[in-house]
Amino acid sequence: MKIIYSRGFPYGAPLAMIRGGATRDPDVKAAIKAAGFRYDGSKHAFTHYLYGDAFAEVLCSLRDGFGVEVLPKGGLDPNYILDL
Repeated sequence: MKIIYSRGFPYGAPLAMIRGGATRDPDVKAAIKAAGFRYDGSKHAFTHYLYGDAFAEVLCSLRDGFGVEVLPKGGLDPNYILDL
């Protein structure tokens, strides 16, 4: 099971996005929603406005709690890649 994450700053806001096959697992999906993420159909991802440190905590909890592989989106700006 994999989670692909991406980050950006549209309009100056710290947007965090999660997608991937692991989001289909009911337990993982519940944990993502409990962290405040909501599904955005236009982006095909779970989105939330978080800065890097808080986003890294969520990703680490998913990795450690559910054993999912957490990867950055291909082509993501190296400045936005999190050190997990």
